[in-house]
Amino acid sequence: MNDVANEQLLQRVENFLTNSSDEERHLLSTIINGFSEKQNGTYTTYLAALTQIKTRFLENGDYEVILPIQPLIENPLKIVHGGMTATLLDTAMGSLVNQSISSDLAAVTTEMNVHYIKPGVGSHLRCVASILNKGRQLCVTEAKVYDEKEKLIAMGTGTFFIMKRPKK
Repeated sequence: MNDVANEQLLQRVENFLTNSSDEERHLLSTIINGFSEKQNGTYTTYLAALTQIKTRFLENGDYEVILPIQPLIENPLKIVHGGMTATLLDTAMGSLVNQSISSDLAAVTTEMNVHYIKPGVGSHLRCVASILNKGRQLCVTEAKVYDEKEKLIAMGTGTFFIMKRPKK
C-alpha cells in the first residue's frame, strides 16, 4: 500500500472506532489479534486466524478443532451460522486428511454432506474428525460437532481427492 492508501485506511479505522459499540471494538480487536498471530506463524490461514481456532490430534488419532463462538460467526438469530458449522466440519476433516499424507501431496474436498441437529450456541464448538477409509486417491472421513455441553449439534461426512501438491 502507498502512503495515501495507508492514510485512508487509518482514517477509516479511526471513524469506525469513534462510532463503534463495545462489541464491535472487541470484535475488531479479536480480528487484529488473529491476523497478528498469522503474521507470527501461529496460524497457517487467514480463516483460522480470523476465527481463532485451536487444533490438535487426539490420542486415538482423531483430529479436534475448537471454534470459539463470537459475533463474527453468528447469524441474526445469535446462533452459529450454518455455513460456519459446515466450514468447521470441512476444516477438521480436511486438516486430518492433509496431515495424514506425505508433504508432496494435498487433499481437496470433492463432496461433503452435513446434518444440522441443534443450534450452535454457547462459548465454543468442538469438532472431532476421523478417517473412515483411505485409498490412494480418495479418502472418506466423518466428523461430529459438539457444543460446550458436549451435545451433538451437527455431523458430516466428506470425501477428499488426494493429488500431487502444486509447485510454488
